[in-house]
This record gives sequence, C-alpha cells and structure tokens, in this order.
Amino acid sequence: MSPSPTVQQSQAALAKFAALDPPPITTTEEREQAKTDLLALAQATDYQMFGILAETCDQAIAALTGYSQAFGYEMPTNWQPITGPTYLKFNPNLGSCYTDNYVGNHRGVLISFQSESEEIINQTYGHFPLDLFSNP
Repeated sequence: MSPSPTVQQSQAALAKFAALDPPPITTTEEREQAKTDLLALAQATDYQMFGILAETCDQAIAALTGYSQAFGYEMPTNWQPITGPTYLKFNPNLGSCYTDNYVGNHRGVLISFQSESEEIINQTYGHFPLDLFSNP
C-alpha cells in the first residue's frame, strides 16, 4: 500500500481538474488516484459542496449517494425529483439540496472544497465521473 498523499501532492494531482475541460478518467489507476486525492483534500478542509450534472435525476441521486458515503455525509432527504437532465447542488454544511433542470452538455460531479481560513483550501475540482464512488 502506498503512503497517503500530502495535501500539496493531492492539489497538484487534481490541478488538471480545476480547468474548464478536464481530462477524462479512463483507467482504474486514475480512478483510484482521484479518489485518494479527493479524500485527502476532504480531510484538510472544513466541508465540501457537490454540484452534479446528470442525464436524469435518478443518476444525480445515485452519484450523490456514492459521494456522500465516501465523504462521510448523511444523504439529504429534502431534494425535489425532476424530469430530464438534472443539476443537483448539495451543501452539507447548510443541509441544503437543490435540483433544477440542466440544459448544458457537461456530465459529472464538481466538488468545491471549503475552508473557513482563506489560507487553507477553497477550490473547485471536476467534472469527476458520476460513478467514481459507487460500489461495484
């Protein structure tokens, strides 16, 4: 087992996911590395917010379930189901979950890492695969 990455290593590895059009994650190794780096940053920040862009509301909720479990959050119960392509925003710090129709072409999960101190980490990364943290 490799040692846990430092926060700086994780930030450097995830920097390519802070761009407008990040590269796809295509291999098992890339998936595992992304998960490791995301969870390392989660440990270093106060909380995270999730923006999910999916083909359906069910896909968005399934993605949120996997990400919520991985990041240690309770799954929200206050979201409204909608029909068609979906934008879902979950802020566990406020306990809010918002759904709306989405007309764009992007699909995936955006994660905004939040720290109360500006000197720590306040950065958004994504789009990560909807199923990155899904159980096989």
